[in-house]
Amino acid sequence: MEQIAPARLRGVQQERLPKALRWAAEKCAHYRESFAARGLTGNALKELKAAEDLQALPLLRPEEMAGQRAFDFLTMPLSSLLRISCMKAVGGEGEFVHFATNGDIAHNIEQVTRSLVACGLHNATLAAVLGDGADSRLMDVHYALEFIGAATMMLGSEAKSWPEQLAVVTPETLIGTPERILALDDALLEHGSGLSKLPLARILCLHTAVPAASTVASLNAMTSAKVYHMLALPELGTAAPFLPCEPGELTFHLQEDYVLGELVDPVTLEPTESAGKLVLTTLAAEAMPLVRLRTGLLVEPIPAPCACGRTLRRFRVVLE
Repeated sequence: MEQIAPARLRGVQQERLPKALRWAAEKCAHYRESFAARGLTGNALKELKAAEDLQALPLLRPEEMAGQRAFDFLTMPLSSLLRISCMKAVGGEGEFVHFATNGDIAHNIEQVTRSLVACGLHNATLAAVLGDGADSRLMDVHYALEFIGAATMMLGSEAKSWPEQLAVVTPETLIGTPERILALDDALLEHGSGLSKLPLARILCLHTAVPAASTVASLNAMTSAKVYHMLALPELGTAAPFLPCEPGELTFHLQEDYVLGELVDPVTLEPTESAGKLVLTTLAAEAMPLVRLRTGLLVEPIPAPCACGRTLRRFRVVLE
């Protein structure tokens, strides 16, 4: 799938999109009302098969799905779900509630697995994760590591205990948010060393919001390990669908068999082919479909073929 021909990928999207829209319209209170207000029901939704067709549908702001309003996006009874998770919104005000079926979790793990493999992880990897299963994004990472066959250490959320754990078993891959990676560096410095002293091959930074360019630069400079930057937005509830392949850069391939991406002008919200805000529509979500979600990410497309050989569209996040 990562090297699929563009024509075949369009075929996959054209098959999945109408089904996803009909499912959302039939099962979600939010979409049932917003679609009907635009006269889009039944057969009309069957005709929407590409990104350009989605302009007939309203954009979704993240705050519309925050807190209790998340239940307006739920497609089934709570008893039919496998996971319910809550994540703080950027800035700490409010939270996003996410619902997932067994199928949703499997899809997330597949996408995160692709990302980890793109960063060089394999079945002989020893990875340490800064955090625990309270965050569904880290749960997906943990399951993806196990799916690959990598040995995994979940270090928990108590920074003071990390140096002692790492003194027992030293990993070659470290995974965590920038805040926790910096906290680990501080904890190690108290013990007379620092992150740069660990024999790491790679660090995977899970950004829960778009970082400042200075933050990316400092993370890249604090170690000789390869630093991969992954986006794990709270409104999506997983460390997918952004697939990195270049160390040191905040670029990504969009996993377009699971999401449909659009670029809109930041001011007019009209479609654009140059730099714009990224809008995502899920193509296979069961419990909580998202249609034309405004991610807030300002990105620019990278048209040149990627050296990694993947044919999925690639974007660069515009940093301030």
